[in-house]
Amino acid sequence: MQTMLQRRPMVLGLLAGMPACVLGAEPIGPWLPYRPEDVKRIEPTGAPLPQISRGVAAPTRRIDPVLNDMRPDIRPASMVQSHPPKAYAVTAARMGVPPWLLFGVALQESKLKFGERTLPYPWTLCVRGQGLRYADYPETLAALKGFIARRVTNIDIGAMQVNWHWHGDKLQQPERALDPYPNLAVGAQILRGHFEAGGNWRRAIALYHTGSDNTRETLSRGARYADQVLQRLGRMGVPVAALLQSAPRLALGGSHAQA
Repeated sequence: MQTMLQRRPMVLGLLAGMPACVLGAEPIGPWLPYRPEDVKRIEPTGAPLPQISRGVAAPTRRIDPVLNDMRPDIRPASMVQSHPPKAYAVTAARMGVPPWLLFGVALQESKLKFGERTLPYPWTLCVRGQGLRYADYPETLAALKGFIARRVTNIDIGAMQVNWHWHGDKLQQPERALDPYPNLAVGAQILRGHFEAGGNWRRAIALYHTGSDNTRETLSRGARYADQVLQRLGRMGVPVAALLQSAPRLALGGSHAQA
């Protein structure tokens, strides 16, 4: 996501003290940091996103992580799922964004491996270029509020790594910024806005990272980012060429202007 400082690669290791089993290739069972009692599920309930007023805490939703049994880098095209996890498909349809592109950007922004599985990780902050992972929603929220209280605003938040400085008006408040549903919706809104401004999805992906492409440096950095997103999707078996030709669509009654 766009930041005030040039973005450094996110630190992919967990915070000190997290269980070693998270980092290894052990079979997934009672694993951390996705614990049943504190994880939010990236699965919609079918209800529309709540309209949150400033100063009012957003409700949280309980979830189990959405896993799929694939090795993202080697899954053959014939085995690719027709849709990414449901929350991405529903949010993308609501906001007029190709679902796989939304999922691909989230993977690029906040991916975390659990054995052979790779997922966007919602309890991720990137503070002034330093990637930080937390165990659960309360811990991440406390850290986010602490940074904001110290007047640090260059913070990328959640699965979509939406920047607080540039998009705080859309996120509205820390509680909402970390809720995976509004976080996905705001990220999709930003991606759709870049498509409308730039005219194609590859450029929209690049602009999601850089915010602009009016210099040689930002143009090159954005191109690398878009290549990484699309190449990963290609390795997963997603038909990238067709994806880039997708026309933006809105679900019946949807509006990409509302996140």
